[in-house]
Amino acid sequence: MTGNGRRVLRGIAATALVGVLGAGAVACGDDSADSAGGSPAGLTAVLGTVPEADAGEVLTYTDVTATRKLVKQDDKLYGGLSAYGIPEVAQAAREKRPLKDTHGFDENDVSTSLGIGSDRWRLTGGFDVGAVTDGMKELGYTESATDGGTLLKDPNGGQVAVSSSVRSLSVSPDAPPPALAAPSAPVADDPAYQAVARCLGDTTYHATFFGKGRESQTPDVTLYAIGATAETDGTSRERLCALTVSADGARRTADKLRTATASGERFAGATVDAGSGATPMVTMEWANGPRARPGDQNRTMQLPQLLMNGR
Repeated sequence: MTGNGRRVLRGIAATALVGVLGAGAVACGDDSADSAGGSPAGLTAVLGTVPEADAGEVLTYTDVTATRKLVKQDDKLYGGLSAYGIPEVAQAAREKRPLKDTHGFDENDVSTSLGIGSDRWRLTGGFDVGAVTDGMKELGYTESATDGGTLLKDPNGGQVAVSSSVRSLSVSPDAPPPALAAPSAPVADDPAYQAVARCLGDTTYHATFFGKGRESQTPDVTLYAIGATAETDGTSRERLCALTVSADGARRTADKLRTATASGERFAGATVDAGSGATPMVTMEWANGPRARPGDQNRTMQLPQLLMNGR
């Protein structure tokens, strides 16, 4: 493998360690085909590409098409999202080299991004398979076939799969890239994911699902996510949705979140609702601004830490 290829993998892996920042649509959430590559668009449709085996992973959804519009609209508020949930974009910015020249695509070709854990991504849009293949081969990758597209493999770890509408990446030597085709049993069929996605709402432009099966960390919560919406007047809000295991668990969860909403705290003025029913959905909602820009939770993890530890 070439030195350039090794630098690419190191840079992408470093980006993954600090979290992938992403955002999405000002008006998204419809499951129709996107204009770039005929792939389904919207939060629910993208969850339909995640196999059940990855239900325990942190999933970070980004609508890249609208993120570009949001960054242009207000760079101060949305500038932290300008990597668009695409790890190679951050790498190209650091190296000051056009991504199209080195990898055969750029953010203008991407409609949605899904980060799976810290080492895998699945992008939808419209891709020039030949250009992507040539770019990765220049970086030292070898070409072979995979179901529905082309597989490009780094001999020292890391793989890329690409078709005309999907590009997926793994920087782990032990894990293949996400499949180009949607699985027969996705997390979108799970009632918990369905409930949390409905709670976030159809206009969600960015969402991070923190994974099921974390009972040792969050015994009161089955699944939670943080998603953001933007209105046409430029107002941006974020919402945390936590599906709890019981009414008592919901009260405890709401009390933890309210500690961050007091006067002088970062989320002062945010609203918290403990929900209702046997397994309530606890919600917390706040307006974005200088102290709480979209995507900040990917960096600070303040609210997830409250849910886990009560600190």
